[in-house]
Amino acid sequence: MGAWVAALDGGGTKTATALADRRGAVSILPGAPGCNPQDGPDWESVLRGALAHICRAPGGLAAAVLGLPGFGEVPAHDSAVLALLRNHLQMPFEPMNDVFLAHLGAFGGGAGVLVLSGTGSMAVARGSSGTVRVGGWGDVLGDEGSAGWIGREALALASRASDGRAPEALPFSRALCARLGSEAQGDFAPLTWLMAQPGTPRSAVASAARHVDALAREGSPEAIRLLRAAAGELTHAASAAALRAGLGSDFPWVASGGTFRSDLLLAALAEALGRPPQPPRLTTLAGGLLRAAELAGWAPDGRWAAHVDAQLRAWA
Repeated sequence: MGAWVAALDGGGTKTATALADRRGAVSILPGAPGCNPQDGPDWESVLRGALAHICRAPGGLAAAVLGLPGFGEVPAHDSAVLALLRNHLQMPFEPMNDVFLAHLGAFGGGAGVLVLSGTGSMAVARGSSGTVRVGGWGDVLGDEGSAGWIGREALALASRASDGRAPEALPFSRALCARLGSEAQGDFAPLTWLMAQPGTPRSAVASAARHVDALAREGSPEAIRLLRAAAGELTHAASAAALRAGLGSDFPWVASGGTFRSDLLLAALAEALGRPPQPPRLTTLAGGLLRAAELAGWAPDGRWAAHVDAQLRAWA
């Protein structure tokens, strides 16, 4: 029986891993870039490196839980990921979508709805009917209410205003392009800016959401409408997930993701759902370590989980 359990929280931009022993002592392992096989060309080498760090734990591993971006969505990717995990992990392990892992931490394994809004968006609910997800269809098919969606809607509105199809939004278009910087100039300013951005178009479009929030705080009617529309989309996702999971309409919820740095968006979502979000019970990695300890047969209690969580919060 190994001396440690491990949790991995993978994402599109970063991968974090941690270990915990039976006493609840935590060891933070080196961070790494994202490991999403859907859009990360180096995902395999990143994940292999993270697994190598995990497997070098002195005394060995008893179990591991891994939150992986995109897991459960594309069968070919899942097969490749599972082959890599089986090659490295010779102990009980449980892979899951990274948002499912976030839900595990947010509710400590209990019932509720996690509303995620970052570059993409998704709602995950756990209730009497099981665990379900709503959304997460990507920037082409969905991701409504995400930073990517807000940025896309804002840039599209600016484009329509600049060529005369939405003259009432011309002040918004000019203000947004001014915030985007020197690359947003000329008759095709939104497109010119987008084509000049490094990285993927998805991340560039999502970065425009923070400017929408800034304009909303300055009183821009168009920016305020965009944030309220985003809250409406997230409300639909949360309510649909809750219904499918058997939670009814009066469900606890937790907000997760960088888009919620916008106080205006968070307040609009709380208003639409009729109650404020509750704070997450555990960090994502603490939730993973708790589940890994259960998988190892350690029977961890609330004190163990709280001790692990406190160390991870202090590290963060």
